[in-house]
Amino acid sequence: MTNQRGQSQDARTRALVRFNGLTFHSLAAASFLETAVPLHVNRLAPVFAAYPDVQLWLEQVWWAGRAELGRQLRGHVEATWPEFDWNAAYREFHDQYRPCSGLRGRHLTVAHEALGLCVTAAQAAVFYRALAHSADEPALRDLARRAARDHAGYFDFFRALLERCKRVERVGFGATWRTAIAISRSARDDDVAAAFEPLVRNWNGTSIVPAFGYPEFRDRMAQFIQRHAALGAIERLLFRPWLERERAAPVPQAPVVRTGRWLSHAVQAGAA
Repeated sequence: MTNQRGQSQDARTRALVRFNGLTFHSLAAASFLETAVPLHVNRLAPVFAAYPDVQLWLEQVWWAGRAELGRQLRGHVEATWPEFDWNAAYREFHDQYRPCSGLRGRHLTVAHEALGLCVTAAQAAVFYRALAHSADEPALRDLARRAARDHAGYFDFFRALLERCKRVERVGFGATWRTAIAISRSARDDDVAAAFEPLVRNWNGTSIVPAFGYPEFRDRMAQFIQRHAALGAIERLLFRPWLERERAAPVPQAPVVRTGRWLSHAVQAGAA
């Protein structure tokens, strides 16, 4: 009897989640971005040609971990929204998506690339931490906690890589912040926007989730992060492009990055 009540509660929870537009769009977009990790590894291979151990880690650890997370997120999306054609939507995303450094055509040094990876790992860890704190389904909370820990671990690796790069590159604090904010803005305007774009079209029949455009999604995601992620001071700065209304972007300055201790606090440990 207890087991039946538990199953009934799970079914009611799943039914409520099915009509949650923010949950659908954020999980589906995340599943695309995690699954697309081979595109990032291929782009980064020549960047880190002088660091064969980094290339190996990207291929054997980062690729494998993110691809597995993408598979699990896809499974959750397909189980919760079977009417959504994940394969067709992902093909559309994959055909159009071109991962970039985040500084829109400017040449980046290896240190800038490492910094960019720190920023994106930090943002992913924060998103999954917020999801772990807010999800109604125990299985999704557990998946999000593990994802937050994984991305916090990736952040630690990229931060150590950045310290290695600093030994051979002259770096400056001001350019670090400009670069970090520009990359955060690019994640918002390029990567997540690209993953969001195919979600409205690829349904077998009528979509069961409320439809809204990307500007509304951005605003709702900012509120979600503020409410559930318990942002630290550095995380709040890294998320500034998400948390503020659209405004003119500062022009990124040319390369010279110096990071101090601030970066070591950019991701709170685990899912908190």
